[in-house]
Amino acid sequence: MITINRLNLMGVRAVDQARSEAFYVGVLGLEPHPSKNNWLRTKNRDLSVHLMPGTERSTDGNDVADLARHFALESDDLEGVFDGLLAAGYTPFQAELTGKRKELADSRDLTFGIGTVFAFDPDNNLVEFVDPTRGIFQEVLRESS
Repeated sequence: MITINRLNLMGVRAVDQARSEAFYVGVLGLEPHPSKNNWLRTKNRDLSVHLMPGTERSTDGNDVADLARHFALESDDLEGVFDGLLAAGYTPFQAELTGKRKELADSRDLTFGIGTVFAFDPDNNLVEFVDPTRGIFQEVLRESS
């Protein structure tokens, strides 16, 4: 059984970064992240919103625009998440910030891209699974301390 600890982040497509930031910061009151220029966070820092650069429409199914609209669930066992998804018939993958994806068949090699795991649910919604002590999130923890 996969264990999820909490909702970690939501990614939204930002066609115009300044316009999106004006809404999320100026209207909704989120705070800019001190070192990640497209990350915003709630005042209590429990949830972040990532403004993912994108175009009006997704193009080829393998770009940042397709990865932009997603939410992330936090787990301290990415290998267990990966294995559980694979056992249930899903195709977990990892991705780079550029949008390049890599499907993996073995949970012992979760080092590609930003160090998280992605999968599409049965309705083609993209779900990201993060461990805050690994990958890009580990970098953020180091920067915040």
